[in-house]
Amino acid sequence: MWRNYLITAYRNLLRNRIYAAMNILGLTLGVTCFSIIALYLHNEMGYDQLHEQASYRFLYNEQTGSGASRTAGIVSIETLDQIEGNVAGVEDKIMLRDYGSGPLAILYKDVKFKSRNMMFAESDFFDYFSFELKRGDAKTALADPKGLVITESAAKRIFGEANPMGETVKFLGNYVFTLQVTGVVEDPKQSHFNFEFLLPFEVKDDRGFEVMRGGFKGSMYGYFKLADGAQPEQVAAAVKDYYLDYYKDDAGTLEALQRESYTFQSVYDIYFDSGHVTFDENFNKGNLQNTLILGAIGLFILIVACMNYINAATAKALNRRREIGVRKVFGAFKRQLIIQFMSEAFMVSLSAILLSVLLTDVLLPQFQLLMGKTMPISLLENPFYLQLLLGLLVAVSMLSGLYPALIMSAFKPVEAFNSHHSKSFFKTNKVRSFLVGFQIMLTMMLISAVVLVIKQTHYINNLDLGFNKEDVLIIPNNSDKVNQNLQTYKNELMRNPNVLGVATSMDVIGFQYTNNSGYVTVDGQPNDEGTLATYFTTQMDFMEIYDLDIVNGRAFNPELSTDSTSIIVNEAFVNSIGLNDPLGKKVRIYGPESTPKAIIGVVEDFKFQSIHNKVKPALFLIHPRANWFMSVRIQSGSGAEVVDYARNLWEEMDSVYPFGYMFLEDNINAYYDEEQRIQSAIEVFAVICIIISCLGLYGMTAYVIERKIKEIGIRKVLGAQVKSLVWLVNQKFVQIFLVGTLIAIPAVYFSISKWLEGFAYHITIGVGSFLIAGIIVLLVIISTVSIQAFKAALSNPTKTLRTE
Repeated sequence: MWRNYLITAYRNLLRNRIYAAMNILGLTLGVTCFSIIALYLHNEMGYDQLHEQASYRFLYNEQTGSGASRTAGIVSIETLDQIEGNVAGVEDKIMLRDYGSGPLAILYKDVKFKSRNMMFAESDFFDYFSFELKRGDAKTALADPKGLVITESAAKRIFGEANPMGETVKFLGNYVFTLQVTGVVEDPKQSHFNFEFLLPFEVKDDRGFEVMRGGFKGSMYGYFKLADGAQPEQVAAAVKDYYLDYYKDDAGTLEALQRESYTFQSVYDIYFDSGHVTFDENFNKGNLQNTLILGAIGLFILIVACMNYINAATAKALNRRREIGVRKVFGAFKRQLIIQFMSEAFMVSLSAILLSVLLTDVLLPQFQLLMGKTMPISLLENPFYLQLLLGLLVAVSMLSGLYPALIMSAFKPVEAFNSHHSKSFFKTNKVRSFLVGFQIMLTMMLISAVVLVIKQTHYINNLDLGFNKEDVLIIPNNSDKVNQNLQTYKNELMRNPNVLGVATSMDVIGFQYTNNSGYVTVDGQPNDEGTLATYFTTQMDFMEIYDLDIVNGRAFNPELSTDSTSIIVNEAFVNSIGLNDPLGKKVRIYGPESTPKAIIGVVEDFKFQSIHNKVKPALFLIHPRANWFMSVRIQSGSGAEVVDYARNLWEEMDSVYPFGYMFLEDNINAYYDEEQRIQSAIEVFAVICIIISCLGLYGMTAYVIERKIKEIGIRKVLGAQVKSLVWLVNQKFVQIFLVGTLIAIPAVYFSISKWLEGFAYHITIGVGSFLIAGIIVLLVIISTVSIQAFKAALSNPTKTLRTE
């Protein structure tokens, strides 16, 4: 019996090749787009889900003087030890730290390259995080202070196909390590961690300096295991209670504690819920909002493709009314007719699914290139893909076939053989009009939303950052030899006519983070009137390189020795701390016992962190060893020449530590790279959705023309002009468009308004974007409908009136 249904379905589709091809093409596009987006969402949602045990990262939040707050992902070793030993609900902790300084050179025989992707971890790292150790013992790999665990890709890069176990690797830079490979771990895919090398937490450099418990002791990541039944919120409150009790006799510390709060963040939430966290910039972070927007577009595309089939199938039923009537006269039950038409939907869906597998195989690599992600597509390698395809086969068959099957099987024989009744039946069918309107509404929503996203992206890309990011070459300086001859290196750089200026610093504007920050108070005022500020540790010629504008006071002057102990602040600092006349005021930046520093200038606010946030208080201070980076202002268009010149100078001084560089503008653009990638994907899939909608409108137009072909012929015989006949066909679609637009506009306005709240600087939603979207959709509708309407209006009335 089922064989008969499938054979009949195949023959019906074969007789209507164009109809079948359009449906299969539309569904194939819809299924392909949905599959690609679903694979991407599955990949994103899988971040950190590989870890078998739940752990919780400790986050520290502090209120600023202006009422805003800052959440930090790092605290001191002392803080983490206190929490582990004194707070109920805490079972264990592990301390980690990525390498926040300049890159280290990795040296092994003839292999030499640089990397910053290093993480220092305690020996029980693999008890917390379920990364597979390919070689070595998970319990001992990080226990030896001279051990080293490397990723598979790093091992291949350094050792090729040879066994790396026991081999010695040297790290050269600010610190020098000579370590022996004790393990090889899988690359950290789908993880917020981003490392190539795992170094023991207790490692010492070749001089015997204990790096983590020395230079980095105040900036640790802390992950905790909580007792069974312990709630993170309750444990965080217990931490606050512990500190309030511990410092109950210290009025100053108690005052500071009032501005603090704590959070234990699940490891499963870090990827999508860390956009607000500072000092973890080397972590992989996702944008849940944009990811869900892309997912919604994928669902819209699938729904529109299915609605195209529904509309086309119900329209085609007009031509199959006699077939249905004959079947019923010969005893066919409604159930059998439903199965027959569902079989056709199944064959169309199966064809679309199979074609989508081929199309996905072609398009997914391009999508991965666009998104900068790697997603397995082999059915054996990725069981989710197979489950997705099977689910889509069932869902699309049901979604696209059930309604047309119910409609067509409901014909009564008298209606099937009487054209008047059949037309009357379709004329009163409001559900189909609703489906067409819903499809147009989705298209209107997508286009208007994409127009607004493009406008916001353009606005952000052209936003004045408050400093000149163009033509600035950044040279990380981790070489001892270059440091010993730093002034000579700078002087030689300045001899190049394309070099306009050189400044050294510990921090670089545009890196989104600095190495220092703290609570700043005005000398002589209460501590609770201070503010949190970001410190830029530089040398005196730094501000000229970035074209920062002084709005009050002056810049640093190398001729004045007092300027080495002075600071320059931004406007946000002045407003936050409440200084009407800041010049000459002294502030303490390293605690109430530190030496006050005088403010000699105020710089215009510049956007040194994410443009999703308002500019925060910042200050510049001078330090003689602020030489981690060199910022080189160059002539426009001379980048390649200056890089070669700087490299040659470098290699004359240090032939071992590799020369490295970056351009500031590229670094800033890279910070927003993932966001721009997903916005580009949103635009691409929105265009595809419009194309699928056009296919659906084309099919619906054919149906309308078929219904009205005799009416058009009669009107033409009676003298109707072509333009009035074309409008006769168009007017119904225009009416549906107007209704769909009225529904789409408030929905888009609300959704985009919520999205724009994630930006501190954003466009204003006006009527212009909706007018552009409305014009585009209306032109698509009118042009698509009018093509066939003109064809019908220009046809010979004698032929159309003679056909039955």
